[in-house]
Amino acid sequence: MQNMTKVCYISPHSIHSQRWMEALSSKGYDVSLITDSRGWVAPEMLPFPTYSLSLLDKGNFLWRFIPNTTKIVTILKRIDPDFVHLHVQHHYMPAIVLSSLPFMLSSWGIEVLRLPYSNMRARIEKSLAKIVATKARVITVDAECLKEIWIGLGIPETKIEVIPFGVDLNIFNPDANGQSIREEFQINKKDIVVISTRPFYTDYINVECLIEAMPSIIKTCENVKFIIKGSGPLEKYLKNLAKKLEVTEHVHFYGLVPYNKIPQFLSAADIYVSTCFVDSTSVSLLEAMACKLAPVVTDIPGNREWIRDSVNGFMFPPRNKAVLAEKIIHLAENKKLRETFGRRCVDIVKKRATWEHCVSKMQAVYETLLRR
Repeated sequence: MQNMTKVCYISPHSIHSQRWMEALSSKGYDVSLITDSRGWVAPEMLPFPTYSLSLLDKGNFLWRFIPNTTKIVTILKRIDPDFVHLHVQHHYMPAIVLSSLPFMLSSWGIEVLRLPYSNMRARIEKSLAKIVATKARVITVDAECLKEIWIGLGIPETKIEVIPFGVDLNIFNPDANGQSIREEFQINKKDIVVISTRPFYTDYINVECLIEAMPSIIKTCENVKFIIKGSGPLEKYLKNLAKKLEVTEHVHFYGLVPYNKIPQFLSAADIYVSTCFVDSTSVSLLEAMACKLAPVVTDIPGNREWIRDSVNGFMFPPRNKAVLAEKIIHLAENKKLRETFGRRCVDIVKKRATWEHCVSKMQAVYETLLRR
């Protein structure tokens, strides 16, 4: 591109938006970010212009929303991008419209998955989301289940592209070495390691379900160890729960780590578990699949797009600790099955979710939008 196309992201500052911005910047786009929040694994500094807004939350939304909207309009006027890439935050659409700029919308999951609910908050969110989706030139989603929700709201299927947050196989792959992590936690060669990498936020991630399943797992398989990697407001509660259930000797809690170190943790494990019961395409799941782990995940639409029960992993009913324990025990006792599941998972990621492929699809969306 002779004249660099300017793209302004309006998004939470998270590892997800960071990856997209860095990738598209490397393709020659002039990228900038307007953000009101920083995700738990995102770096403090980014290698392109970043404009910070006041953080919005339930307690201050009404009196901070208008100043933030006004500031966005001012920033967009100064930047003068060719288009805006809005991630997740439907409430900032008015600022884009006031700026008379074309925009596209990317949906990450929860903000769309809760739209079908019937409570008052969901009805308000649904009305706003439908307006945003209607005005957006293009919508990208990371899962087919999100696409179906948008279509159910009356958004044309031709306007929606499914592009998952792919996996960089140069970082996440079966050759990643987790030996240093096993040594740090004093995990023996004969031990089977189960890992969870979801953050300790909100009830729908439900890491406590795994901890509640541990006593029966350990009773049957004494050589099973657990790595619970994550951070968040539920950390103290989860550690106290492990203590209460007398499983602390089998559990290693670990906080935040740099993104490029996550493969070491995954490769230190044999089985990956996700207890989340509201999710679209889980990046954590794809990363574990790429590292050849055998998955045990909740039976929800987002996971069904990647895991076929008893073919490349096991599924269990959300919140059902007994079935979760049963599936983990079965895998812990069957090395051949773990290897079969892991090998099939790697093949699926290579075919459907490499980072290079996903970035190419997003770049194609950008080019289509610019031609309109």
